[in-house]
Amino acid sequence: MQADPPIQPMYEAFYIQSMLFNSVSASRSIIRLEKIFGKLPERPTPEDVDQLPARLILNELQNMVLQAAALSRYFWPVRAAFKARGDVLRECFAMDETSPLFRRDLRNAIEHFDERVDKYFSNGAIGCFFPEYVGAKPIDTQVPGHFFRAYFVDTGEFRLLDEDYEMKPLADEVLFVQAHLERMDKEGGRFQRAERDA
Repeated sequence: MQADPPIQPMYEAFYIQSMLFNSVSASRSIIRLEKIFGKLPERPTPEDVDQLPARLILNELQNMVLQAAALSRYFWPVRAAFKARGDVLRECFAMDETSPLFRRDLRNAIEHFDERVDKYFSNGAIGCFFPEYVGAKPIDTQVPGHFFRAYFVDTGEFRLLDEDYEMKPLADEVLFVQAHLERMDKEGGRFQRAERDA
């Protein structure tokens, strides 16, 4: 007896629509961030950077990461019972473990941020505290700096507590997924294999 495919063809459009919810939200954040940073001069001064809307930038980055994490769960399901679905979707998107969506550390850091903050302070943190920061990456000094959420404009890294994450590769992958989802949606809501530039 032949096993049913993990995703029936009649349900493909549902998966496409479900994933579009996350990819559209993440893509909107990416577009907003591009508009904000696109207004900076080619060589911004510290004063230019100080004028940036830090909270808005950090919120958009965090939304992008949360939506990317939701997409990640489609491709790499947490429970083994849904592994076959992930296999089908990774094949459809020409995706493997080199994809930035495969990284779980950033997703876990954001989803369990409250617990990480508790642990962080239970260790008796001392020094300078920055709940929100957008600017150049600080140089190591004798005084420890603690960043809850930060974006370093010179390196393109998003920091949560003591961990830094490159955002451009993640944004590029989200935009790739978004474009392929839109294509499949417009062409009948059926899965098609994505083509990646070599």
